[in-house]
Amino acid sequence: MKKVKNNWEEPICNLCEGRSFEVIYKDLTYWEYPGKFTVVKCKNCRLIFTNPRPILSEMEKYYESEMYFGRDVRGNDEIEDSENREMHYGPMYDLVLSKKKKGKIFDIGAGTGMLLSKFKDKGWDVSGVELTHTAASYAKRKYGIKLMTGDFLEKKFDSKLFDVIILNGSLEHLHRPFETLEKAHSLLQKKGFVLISIPNNDSLGRKIFGRNWFAWQTPRHLYHFSPITVNKMLKKAGYKNIKISHSFAIQNYYILFQSARYMMSPKFKKKKAGGLVNQKEAFIPIISIKKEIGKIIFKVVAFLISKIEPIIRKGEVIIVYAEK
Repeated sequence: MKKVKNNWEEPICNLCEGRSFEVIYKDLTYWEYPGKFTVVKCKNCRLIFTNPRPILSEMEKYYESEMYFGRDVRGNDEIEDSENREMHYGPMYDLVLSKKKKGKIFDIGAGTGMLLSKFKDKGWDVSGVELTHTAASYAKRKYGIKLMTGDFLEKKFDSKLFDVIILNGSLEHLHRPFETLEKAHSLLQKKGFVLISIPNNDSLGRKIFGRNWFAWQTPRHLYHFSPITVNKMLKKAGYKNIKISHSFAIQNYYILFQSARYMMSPKFKKKKAGGLVNQKEAFIPIISIKKEIGKIIFKVVAFLISKIEPIIRKGEVIIVYAEK
C-alpha cells in the first residue's frame, strides 16, 4: 500500500495483488460530497476499484449524513418499518428463510439494523457490526439490536459460529473485501452461507449511463464488482456452490432512476460542475411542469429497463449466495 498524502492511499488489487491498472474514469463526483475520484481496472484480474482512496480512519466523515437509507438517525423517524423493510430486503429475506427458519445471523455493515429486525422478530439470534456510531445507536434505540462499531476485521469472536452472514450493500464499501470474506468464511458453521448484495458493474445501467451511473458513489464505494470478479473472490476465499441473482427489482429500478436524474438534473449538473448539493435539497420535489414530466419519463424508462435486466442477467444490483 502506497500512502500518497493528506490521508489518501494507493492500494494494490485486492483480488490478485496486481499493480498494473487501466484508468476507467477520472474526476468522478458524487452529489453529496466535494471531491473528484478516479476508478481503475486491474489489468490482470479485471477487478475495478477506486484508486487513490481515503485511508480507513478518514471514511467516517463520508457517512455523516443525518439521513441513512431514508430514516433520520438522530431519532426523529417514527416510520413503521414492516412494509418498508419488505420492500427493501424482500428477496434477501426470502432466500435466507427458504434455507433456514431460525439460527444465528451476523450482518457486516448492519446500518440502522432494519434488515436484522425481521430476523429478531422471528426469534433469530441477531448481531452485527457497523462503521458509524450514529447508525448503530439508532439500531439499539429503534430495534433493541446492539451492534459492534468499527472495522469487522479488528473484532474478536468467541467459539459460537454463525449460520448466516450478510453483507447487504457493504462489500463495495470495504477497504479489504477479500480479507473480510475470508474471515466471514472462518466464522460460518459447516453448512452456513453468506448472502451478499452489491452493485453490478456489468449492469445494463452502467453501460447506458457510463460515468453518470449512480452506483459509482465514490468514495463510499471503494470496489466495483461484476459477477465474474465477485465469483473469483469468493472462490479464492474458500466458498463453494456460488449462485447469483439479478432479480433485486427495487434496487434495479432505484439505481436506474437515480442515474437518469444524475445525468439530466440541473442540480446534479451543478454538483458535477463544482457545486455541492445538500442531500435534503437534492430530494426536495421541484414544482414545475417540465421537471415533473421529466421525472415521469425517468420512472417509466427505469421501470422498463429494470424488467429486462433479470432476463438478460444484467441487473443493477446482484444478490450472491455462497456456502462454506
